[in-house]
Amino acid sequence: MYKKHSSKIINKNVILAIAVSLILMVSSSLYVIDQPNGFGGSNVTGTPYVASGLYNVTFTESNLASGVQWNVSLSGISQVSTAGMISFHVSNGTYSFIVGNISGYTASPITGSVDVTGSAVTEKIAFVSVKPVSIDPVELGTAAQYTILAKTGISTTGTTFITGNIGVSPAGSTYITGFSQTLSSTGQYATSSMVSGKIFAATFSSPTPSDLTTAIGDMQTAYTNAAGRVNPGYVNLGAGNINGMTLVPGLYKWGTGVSISTSITLTGNASSVWIFQISGGLTFGNGAHIILKGGAQPQNIFWQVASGASIGTGASFYGIIMSQTEITIATDSTMTGLALAQSAVTLESDTISAPSSLLNVTQKNFDVTFNEVGLSTGTPWNVTLGRGLLKSTTSTITFSEPNGTYSYTVSSNTTDIIQPSTGTVSVNGEHAYQAVMFSSSTQKTYSVTFTETGLPSGMQWGVSINGSMTTSVSSDISFALPNGTYSYNIESPVNYGASPHSGSVGVRGKDANVSTTFTLMKYTVKFTETGLPSGITWYVNSTLIGFSGPQTGSSYSINLTNTTYSYTASTNDKSYHQINGTFSVSGHSVSVSLKFVNDVKKPSVVSNDYLYIIAGVIVAVAAIGAGAFLIIRKRVSK
Repeated sequence: MYKKHSSKIINKNVILAIAVSLILMVSSSLYVIDQPNGFGGSNVTGTPYVASGLYNVTFTESNLASGVQWNVSLSGISQVSTAGMISFHVSNGTYSFIVGNISGYTASPITGSVDVTGSAVTEKIAFVSVKPVSIDPVELGTAAQYTILAKTGISTTGTTFITGNIGVSPAGSTYITGFSQTLSSTGQYATSSMVSGKIFAATFSSPTPSDLTTAIGDMQTAYTNAAGRVNPGYVNLGAGNINGMTLVPGLYKWGTGVSISTSITLTGNASSVWIFQISGGLTFGNGAHIILKGGAQPQNIFWQVASGASIGTGASFYGIIMSQTEITIATDSTMTGLALAQSAVTLESDTISAPSSLLNVTQKNFDVTFNEVGLSTGTPWNVTLGRGLLKSTTSTITFSEPNGTYSYTVSSNTTDIIQPSTGTVSVNGEHAYQAVMFSSSTQKTYSVTFTETGLPSGMQWGVSINGSMTTSVSSDISFALPNGTYSYNIESPVNYGASPHSGSVGVRGKDANVSTTFTLMKYTVKFTETGLPSGITWYVNSTLIGFSGPQTGSSYSINLTNTTYSYTASTNDKSYHQINGTFSVSGHSVSVSLKFVNDVKKPSVVSNDYLYIIAGVIVAVAAIGAGAFLIIRKRVSK
């Protein structure tokens, strides 16, 4: 009886000893495998099993918000993840890598190489969030009054529905096909059951041709404005493939085309602006769609496309497309925005709607001022600008006009020679001026021409000579003057300086020429950090400044134009607070102090020696358990 009872107890002890031993042995193995070099480090020594001859190359990210997708390409092989780690299994060799751009973040390093020499490799990628920077929307002028505006034609097959007006110029109404037009009684526009607004063409009755000429000019001005924006926050994002990305407001630039196969998300608020500068074409795939979050508005999304724009079958698109060539929208697609093409627009059973805020748009106007010199005080004169006529007995006549290019005629009841008596003046987001010289028929005048170099195409500049101003978006400005000596001043665009910017020119019986060179004015901004131990890497980031790259010294300098900038300064060491701030450049150098503060107590680092001791103790305990089992077994056998 006693032996039987004792045997049961011993059997229970044996089972318990075996279980404890197995648990301890497995735990010790897992513990050793799972430990990093130190609790404060990030290079994991324990790695998943890979085939013989292959080794892990692991990229670990820090600072991305939870769930944000990131990607790494290793020698042409790409992987995407929303977790904190991306791993490749490769053989010995040297491999180049590229970290994909993520809207709202900058990565460091972005590119590099890794050497695999018989062991696993870990590369740390630090992402730093960049605050969106507010940018101004593109002024569309009278082009905003058209849901579709094209130069060479608008065509549709099938039943298309358009909310708003459509227009074509300089092509005539025969280049608008598929809409079954009905001409109005005035002959100024046509209607169609497919168009909620009106159809306009250059061959319709006045004032339609002139209105369309202005709208086409405004369309080209808007394209130039969008293409000329500087300091992009994101350059060549995704190498042109932005499919699946979430994009914050800002200025984006690509030296290639852009493709979206399934979807993108634009997240902002009702006043947020996106401008996409695309040097190639825009390809929007079949069934692709744009997701707007946070109140983002289609009228604030601008797609400036140097080549054609193509929207696939069954797609859903938002924004204003400004294409230097054609726009093609395939079957059964919907678009909320405007299609502004400098060639043709082709549709097929689509639904195109202008954003509601643009259906009754109120345009911003700018002064167009004519200054006369030479008339006797009180002498009447007049200017016709577009369809408007103004008269005056003073030296100035001022119109108020939206962006566009306008023809003008100057006249008076005198016999004086008027120079220039006709011409064009351009309004490009600022006030415009034109000087007019009246001289007697017996007085000889000569051309004084000012020629500029250095300005981007389409940027306005001006010359004031003896107090009379003329502005232009071309490279030449001319005045008609008799013999004499005249002082002049060059009016520079924002952030540009002219050389010479002033002087005098003499007219001595022949034409005269003055050349001036514009230079983009930049000033040094120096960031100086304090609080970091020597050798710790730090960064400065801004959507206007761009990414500074890793800095290990105490200062970083960059040359910037006049404006206000926001910035973020950070390090890879999370124990130091990220620094956010703003500064302004206003015609002189600027110093920005960065004081990094460390108020996080770092955990102590456990060395490998201690880990080995701990592992040894655990293994020893497991061995004792196994020994206990053997002793008990021997006793039982006796």
